[in-house]
Amino acid sequence: MSAGRKHRLIKTVLAAGALALAAGGAQAQNKNAKLVVGWAEPIDTLDPVTTGARNQGPLLANIFDALVWLTPDFKVEPLLATKWTISEDGKTYTFTLREDVKFHDGTPFDAESVVANIKYITDKNTQAKVALSLLGPCKTATATAKYTVEFKCETPYAPLLAQLGVPYLGMQSPKALAEYGKDIGLHPTGTGPFAFVSYQPNQSLVLKRNEAYAWNPASVGHKGPPNIAEITFQIVPNAQARVNQFQSGQSQMMQQTPGVYWNTFQKMDRFTAIPVPITGLGIFAPVNASKFPTNDLAVRKAIQYAVDKKGVIQLAEAGAFPPSLTPLQPSMIGYDKSLEDMYPFDPAKAEATLKDGGWTKKDGFWEKDGKRLSLNITAISTSTSYPLLAQAIQGYLQKVGMEANITQLATPAWLASNINGDMSLTPLQYVGIDPDALSNWFTPGQYFNWSHFNDPKLTGLFQDGQRERDPDKRLKIYHEIQKIIMDQAVMLPLRQNIDLVMTSKKLTGVTYIGGGYEYLGAASLAD
Repeated sequence: MSAGRKHRLIKTVLAAGALALAAGGAQAQNKNAKLVVGWAEPIDTLDPVTTGARNQGPLLANIFDALVWLTPDFKVEPLLATKWTISEDGKTYTFTLREDVKFHDGTPFDAESVVANIKYITDKNTQAKVALSLLGPCKTATATAKYTVEFKCETPYAPLLAQLGVPYLGMQSPKALAEYGKDIGLHPTGTGPFAFVSYQPNQSLVLKRNEAYAWNPASVGHKGPPNIAEITFQIVPNAQARVNQFQSGQSQMMQQTPGVYWNTFQKMDRFTAIPVPITGLGIFAPVNASKFPTNDLAVRKAIQYAVDKKGVIQLAEAGAFPPSLTPLQPSMIGYDKSLEDMYPFDPAKAEATLKDGGWTKKDGFWEKDGKRLSLNITAISTSTSYPLLAQAIQGYLQKVGMEANITQLATPAWLASNINGDMSLTPLQYVGIDPDALSNWFTPGQYFNWSHFNDPKLTGLFQDGQRERDPDKRLKIYHEIQKIIMDQAVMLPLRQNIDLVMTSKKLTGVTYIGGGYEYLGAASLAD
């Protein structure tokens, strides 16, 4: 199948999936239904604040509610907050909260609950990850009335409202935060449609229906508690085992369907294909600009030309995804189509770029000043896709004479290695709903600045983009930002980020929060 046809097919299936999402009431509902979901990756923590993993996002989205709900097309709706105002200077956000909400442990939700959550996120001892960056310069919350909370920003921050709808900013019970301390990740307590029952590491997460749930987001088309009584997320990292479980009917939903099976299952009448678009930076590899040999711009640019992205996707994932060619996903505000042709697959140009940069070939490999061009590609060992992507990238780099070695690491060691700057590049993903998500990767002092890149002009542009409230002006700023990132080749885009979700026809009403987090609060499972 041609790449163009595959891309059209994904668009077609997206449309079909959208129809399936709206069909939640088409079948007889089983109020005692127990849903089993084949989940692809282990859970690092169920504390929304201290995880940086995308794969935890959908789990969190079903346990925790955020202040606002973000629709798949990025419209902001009321959730725990009923309304809000933004000051003229863009520095103060005031939220009026619902008065009828309780956490799963019975603790009432109010303005002080929000304040407690923000204090927890901003406490250095918490070691917050994505949650802290989502707040930007708005790290102070004050209860001005029992159900009114005010966020103060040091500088205007346009992305805040939408980012408050991301699951990593889900509200946790202040009582649970105080009671469990550092163990809160084993006792997740939110206000969401499902409540925590049990967690067996590397085996399963079990949730039950929140019988008191009555504050559903308007756009999901469901009111009151979920139709599904219990969800078991069965943790099955082995792709073949996950497929076998789904085919045999042991699970009714499978996440991260392997590409070869995705291509087959979506043609079968008994399954529904739901390609969930995960917005943000896509699947990409940050390139370390601070360590030899990738501290050399010629090397970074040569990497861009050397890697055939379509070939990588074919080798690693049966060609099931469209390639990614720019820093942002096509569905993102700020996407710049003009950058798509900046680095075509061109092995000859990769070699010419190295030669022009002072590199010479010796015994089939490039060297400079007596030092061999040797790259270290790191990959998460517990993931099925990242090692395969790393191997495919390695193959293309070696074809042009770049020595490339792969180091597979468990998640904690992988994180430490990236922060320390031990790698040359590493394939990963990052979810975002605003183009300012790039600032977390390419400005100094950020947790995810794994490119170790520091450009004062770029940092200044990010500050301008955060403060600018005019959409057209923001667009121009983020186009300039992406051009610099591409010019400096500190990021290797690989493929678009889509969670290939496959469900039984009996399961309907599966939807997702803007950004790409599967949500089951409006789903139904027929007998």
